[in-house]
Amino acid sequence: MLEPYFQWMNNLAVSRFIGESIWIYPLVQAIHLLFLALFAGALFIVDLRLLGWGIREQPVAKLARDARPWLIAGFLGLVVTGIPQLLQNAMREYFSDFFWMKMTVMPIALIYTFTLRQWVVSMTDRSRVPPVVSKLTGLASILLWIGGVAVPARLIGLFT
Repeated sequence: MLEPYFQWMNNLAVSRFIGESIWIYPLVQAIHLLFLALFAGALFIVDLRLLGWGIREQPVAKLARDARPWLIAGFLGLVVTGIPQLLQNAMREYFSDFFWMKMTVMPIALIYTFTLRQWVVSMTDRSRVPPVVSKLTGLASILLWIGGVAVPARLIGLFT
């Protein structure tokens, strides 16, 4: 169903240009990794706090509020640098089960992060959620992002 679209992306002049350049693709990947570090740091600093570890001197809601711009900037940077990577490898990505796993879990993880997780973060400091709920929320976030998005993303490059 989507194969013609991926074939079209694969055949774009910009896709060939990125693939044929010895500098563009590695540079895009390096910048992608920097945004990954920014995103993961902003995400996990709050998740670790929900688990009861990390920066305990600040309320969870304040920590999450301070991390949110970095989280959003990191994710937007990942999208912007992920597009050229997809363009350069469109057909490889299309036939990769890991790519589809990542693309299936990513919207779930985003919705979870900006809805349920955010609600728990806002309620934790007011003791409106039991500590076990906070811990499960942080753990679920880590599992979604690492197990559902990061690991499959890494496996795309290793096995396809």
